[in-house]
Amino acid sequence: MIHECSVSLVVPAYNEEDSISSTVSRCLKILREIVNDYEVLILDDGSTDSTSTEMECIQREDPEHVRLFRHATNRGIADTFEELYRRATKDIVFLVPADGEFPPEILPECLPLLDRYDIIICRRRIKRYTLYRRVLSALYELLPRFLFGVNLYDAGSVKCIRSSVVRSVPVRSRSVFVEAERLILAAKRGYRIGYVDIAQELRRAGKARGAAFGTVLGAGKDLLLLWVRFFFMREKTLANRTSVPRFTSLLVEKVGEKLEAKEDKSPL
Repeated sequence: MIHECSVSLVVPAYNEEDSISSTVSRCLKILREIVNDYEVLILDDGSTDSTSTEMECIQREDPEHVRLFRHATNRGIADTFEELYRRATKDIVFLVPADGEFPPEILPECLPLLDRYDIIICRRRIKRYTLYRRVLSALYELLPRFLFGVNLYDAGSVKCIRSSVVRSVPVRSRSVFVEAERLILAAKRGYRIGYVDIAQELRRAGKARGAAFGTVLGAGKDLLLLWVRFFFMREKTLANRTSVPRFTSLLVEKVGEKLEAKEDKSPL
């Protein structure tokens, strides 16, 4: 079935020389089968292997649809995702990492759901994680629900999102928390989030870096900063929020009362 919408499939890559070619080939194949108007954007985030060379080979096979970008140095996941979203020109943005863990063939299931939702998350039925990463993943899902009252389903997975949503929901996170922040703010603005279940595949090559200590620390910092902005700074971009968990509301009220008490006692 050919869909009328246009699709930007965006691929972040870092040291994925052994997997990027097969991943993008699968992406192009499925795009040709389901849409007429599409593009594939690949951004190499300062790889030190031959990822960029592989990218050039991919583009030579389909220069009409494949666009390449490269960072001179590694700038991290937040900058990479934001640049890809910014450069996307089509109606729908579908983000697929180059490591081969997420099947792009799920796209035909996502597109029809965008008639009812603004964002479709591809929720992994089983995550191929160590115990340590399972704990981190559980916290990554539970904390946003506990602090903001938003079910993210699987924020770290691939997703389909309307480009209009990306443009209207600015984010500040500089860590892997950036996608969770985008989903939280989108939900608070009334955008509808749905999901489909997928089977995560084995990483074809390369090394996962999502559980490194610095990565975890950065995500925790960005989550805390969003919580502070959300409940204390009362930014206009967050003003139209929906209800929040009762415990979180009570906690905010107590902290607010203490802050006001300190102000009352301070000398003029």
